[in-house]
Amino acid sequence: MSTMAAKTANIARRHPICPAMTALSHTHPLVLQLENDLLPLFRAALPPLAAAAPQVLASVFAFSSGTASAFEDYHFGISCLLGEVPEDAPEEIALLVSVTGLDAGARLSAKVVWGQPSGLVEAQAELLNGDLPALHAALPRLLASLQQAASRGAPGVTGA
Repeated sequence: MSTMAAKTANIARRHPICPAMTALSHTHPLVLQLENDLLPLFRAALPPLAAAAPQVLASVFAFSSGTASAFEDYHFGISCLLGEVPEDAPEEIALLVSVTGLDAGARLSAKVVWGQPSGLVEAQAELLNGDLPALHAALPRLLASLQQAASRGAPGVTGA
């Protein structure tokens, strides 16, 4: 074994990486639960999404927002970037699950939304505060909506 490989192996033994944990997991219990529930589900949804909409580049994301000292909001989802789109058309459709207001009673929201300039909401779930069972029940419908919108490649016609 080379010296570099031996050093790398030694570092890896001293600092094991837990693949189920990300930077978000050290926070609020609801965020940890969402991370453990959603990220594997979203990763598993990528191959069927790619098969249904091969023209999109899909990826799973998770990020926090808030002040520098306290992250009050967390967001999880799947982003689908479209290939060639007109200048005035959105280039992204995403499934976005957010938990907001962790410092004052967490609120969940889930929606499939087009990027700018449209901002059109394709589908959304009505969720009460921290209602994980309702979120889990809504996810198959939201994933199907994301897949349909990504396959279509443009916002649906509303009001028809």
